[in-house]
Amino acid sequence: MKIKISLSVLLLMGLFVIACGDDSSSSPVSEETSSSEEVVSSSFEKSSSSVQSSSSIESSSEESSSSLESSSSYVEKHLAWDYLNPALSYGEFTDGRDGRVYKYVDYEGYIRLMAENLNYADSVSNPNLLGSSWCPNNSLDSCSKYGRLYTWAAAMNAEPKYNYEKFDGRKGNEYFMEYQGLCPDGWLMYINDFMWKNILPHKDLGYCAQEGWPLPGCTNEFGFSVLPGGYYENGEFKDVGKNYYYWSLQGGDKETGGFGAFLITEGNYGISTARNINFTKAKTLGATVRCYQLIPVDPCDDPENPYCQSSSSVSEESGSSSASENDDSGEEDGGSSSEDQGEFVEE
Repeated sequence: MKIKISLSVLLLMGLFVIACGDDSSSSPVSEETSSSEEVVSSSFEKSSSSVQSSSSIESSSEESSSSLESSSSYVEKHLAWDYLNPALSYGEFTDGRDGRVYKYVDYEGYIRLMAENLNYADSVSNPNLLGSSWCPNNSLDSCSKYGRLYTWAAAMNAEPKYNYEKFDGRKGNEYFMEYQGLCPDGWLMYINDFMWKNILPHKDLGYCAQEGWPLPGCTNEFGFSVLPGGYYENGEFKDVGKNYYYWSLQGGDKETGGFGAFLITEGNYGISTARNINFTKAKTLGATVRCYQLIPVDPCDDPENPYCQSSSSVSEESGSSSASENDDSGEEDGGSSSEDQGEFVEE
């Protein structure tokens, strides 16, 4: 039966060939075309797959780029502001380098303190930062809250080689140097030991934020809002959430720099605090940067200040000076001797 069906099929095919003649679109060619189409289709599918894969890569890259962009714009997040003293009035300024806004507080009318740590990280514009700054625990949230951790040379805005060499770029009195370092324009690197001990009050609990410390007691009375961002050493983040560390302008000879600390501990007599600077710490450690500026003071704010020259007194002096000049000219007209004039000029 199978053989008969096969012969019938062949007979029908023969009749079809005779009827159509030698058409180039015969069945075998169609099969080849079909086969070609399958190949093309397969290639197209593979190509589509590649395109899709490439598209996925591009999409992934865009997401990565978007993520990087969001990381760049992440500076707009200000977690540190959640720890300011709500009872105080804060000012703010913008760092022209990256557009980040910082809060500050005025103290006693003559010194202005940043109420948060520096969080500047543009290593493209500033190669001194390349590989020289970190977010505590590698978290952008930590940078927003605690500020960045910098090597001593990066904090000084100096070449990395000065983590191992003596740095002579500072000027001024040893106990009260003024140096911009990595601070924004118009601001100076804070803080040295002299400032802690001789200019600012000795109420340690008045400097630390009321929240964010493992132990209670901070009043943030001065609005300084210190938070325990810890420090970085040999690939590890240490004391994050426990203590505050910063770089000082003091020190910086050879391989060690002034490594300041604000510590809160609990002992037999309750909670105690300490502010100190260790001059034996390696400059390759990562610590925070805090900036300040001196507020120009008008001597006339104090009416008893002998250096105040009000407009009225200036006018009076100007008037008396004019009168004196007129008197002098009168004396000259009166025939005063040239010898007397000479003596007057010498005086």
